[in-house]
Amino acid sequence: MKEISIHVGQKIRLYRKMKGLTIEVFAGMIHKSKATVSKYENGDISIDIETLFVIAQALEIPVNQLIDYTKEEAPAEGEGTVNHQLTKSRYYMYFYDGRRNRIARNIIEVQDGGQENGVFDANMYAYLENFDNYYQCKLLYHGVMRRYDTFVNFNFENQNNKVERAFLYAINSFSHSGRMAGLYCGLSTQPILPACFKFVLSPEILEEDEELKSELTVSKEDIKVLKKMNMFVVSDHA
Repeated sequence: MKEISIHVGQKIRLYRKMKGLTIEVFAGMIHKSKATVSKYENGDISIDIETLFVIAQALEIPVNQLIDYTKEEAPAEGEGTVNHQLTKSRYYMYFYDGRRNRIARNIIEVQDGGQENGVFDANMYAYLENFDNYYQCKLLYHGVMRRYDTFVNFNFENQNNKVERAFLYAINSFSHSGRMAGLYCGLSTQPILPACFKFVLSPEILEEDEELKSELTVSKEDIKVLKKMNMFVVSDHA
């Protein structure tokens, strides 16, 4: 199916750009012509398995990170709403970037084929200008999602900077159409320092209004709890 070749090509281009490699340089690394690499990335031609492994090795990633294609399907008739939302393959994650005074858009993509004990492979495409093409992200994270009865946990590694690992904990919500409130811990940029902030995770695109902004920004109640408990906590208010 051509959509698989397009998906693989987009992932190759994304990882190549994250490593700061031009097509010319990358083509030389895998012993292919620039034209051939361009066709790979555009999904114009399929890639044999041997070449896929060579490409993955050049990009310093496991080959499964290139072939993680999952066809999204509509929920089966009679399927429970909550169960569908918990297994949905794509989530929209929002946080408020106070340095830029705007809501930051991100997508977390979870593979439907879960591992054992509720562990799923996941990618996070961070700092998107829009949701139309999330392969145009500024930062890319790869890792896993662990799902429990009351919490969802994400453990990500920054593919741009392997030093950084991001940890996300969200409270499972069985209301508000599956929206979840959580806390993100990782490294900030400019300056590079340990940081944490609130986020909202949703199976649907949210309206970026003042109500969402208020959910994402640090409130007076947050400061009150911080002073009392000497810790920053997030309640299920999404």
